[in-house]
Amino acid sequence: MGASTSRATLRGAVRPRVVLGWSHRFPSHSAASGVSGSSQCNRSSSSSSTPLDLKSNVHLADRCVQRWAEGQTTSVMLLDLKEIGLDQQRRRDHGAFLHRELRIRMSQRVLELLSLPYRLPERQGIRDVISWYTGFVQDLEDAPVPSTAAQDEEFTNLLTRVFEEHSEVIQAMAFGVQDLMAELGEGYQAVQPEVDACLRRFFMARIGLRFLLQHHIESFRSREGHSGILQLECDPAATARKAAKDAMMLCRAHLGQAPHIAIHDTAPGTFTYVPMHLHYMLLEVFKNACRAVVEQHAVSGFDDQLPSVNCHIVHGYEDVTIRICDEGGGIDRARMRDIWKFMYSTYKKSPWSSSRTSPGSGDSASNPLQRPHGGGVLAGYGVGLSLSRLYAQYFGGDLRILSLDGYGTDVYLHLNRLGTGCENLPKGVLYSPSMRDSSVRWDDADKEQERLLVSADEEAFLRRELAAYRRRARTEGS
Repeated sequence: MGASTSRATLRGAVRPRVVLGWSHRFPSHSAASGVSGSSQCNRSSSSSSTPLDLKSNVHLADRCVQRWAEGQTTSVMLLDLKEIGLDQQRRRDHGAFLHRELRIRMSQRVLELLSLPYRLPERQGIRDVISWYTGFVQDLEDAPVPSTAAQDEEFTNLLTRVFEEHSEVIQAMAFGVQDLMAELGEGYQAVQPEVDACLRRFFMARIGLRFLLQHHIESFRSREGHSGILQLECDPAATARKAAKDAMMLCRAHLGQAPHIAIHDTAPGTFTYVPMHLHYMLLEVFKNACRAVVEQHAVSGFDDQLPSVNCHIVHGYEDVTIRICDEGGGIDRARMRDIWKFMYSTYKKSPWSSSRTSPGSGDSASNPLQRPHGGGVLAGYGVGLSLSRLYAQYFGGDLRILSLDGYGTDVYLHLNRLGTGCENLPKGVLYSPSMRDSSVRWDDADKEQERLLVSADEEAFLRRELAAYRRRARTEGS
């Protein structure tokens, strides 16, 4: 099937995608949303085993999902999340907000998936995700709004189960896209930009979903030095050393040897951040660097003299920059345009890697699609690097790659400081997906900075709403 033929044939059967809005409103589980809180879910009205009629995909959604998807999502300020994680009463109130907010966000993801182009909703993996998200909405619909300590614990247990089951989503989405790739062959190149744009929107929204879920779960046990998932004094060097150890272990398991990863932190410091996000990003970059060095310099396959991978950590005023340098031969210019594409990988299975695999978690600090018995995955699925950049961009940061073809690669990970305990946030964070509703507002991957901006009027609105919300919180607390 040719590129033009495949595009015309597939698009003819697909409904236009649903464009889902975002709002600047602030947490209030009693806020008017046009969505009733009464339970109207019909568990038998949606099934992943029924073939989808793409002419009416969106109408196949569970009635409860359709109803909640009409609601407006609510932006959640980082400062508020930090304070919620430190105050059990506010945390319980926030649980009531999440009881509603999660149903809206998950329902909108269902409609977004049902509206994917090129018959993607028919693919088994994506059909599974649609079914899972619908089930999550139904579970939340059945659960009582947490208003007592016992209900709060029950609600936290439900979110924990949802979070754990949520970890298979990237695996399933990837398998669905790989099914399309296999069907179209070379014709997939013509449709990949649109598919990648859909995946970026979905995965960014999913990062926000998991952030809210895990923040509420982690705040239940009140760890010292943490507010939920946020570590108030995150040490990037310590996180880098752990990620380096994990990457070297994986590289040895799959390739027989690994280069040393040297961490250079000339002026040690800490900042408020999500350590699991940081570990995930560093692990992906370290794995790529180790693999490139081994493939470039290995002679015998074991105990060769390999150049080190160097990680430099620099603390700036508004951001923390981490540079990872390797001597793995670099990336030629023709391939540089492909490195951010989902499902793009240069990895060829090593003779030292085990052929036995078992299903594993889809991401969330370990990655990707399948995990060997007793270990993780080194590479090969084409999702880790793109997801790492989305994790960085979630708080207004970025991940950039510079290559010296024939020598090596420099990766720059820019991380915005999340203020002083999430106050006095830099503009990069104020305009990031984390401060909206985790939405991506533009699809052009070459204009990441523009994608993260809001207008001056929107910034002023955000600040007014934040001030009003804080006044209400002080009044209610007095």
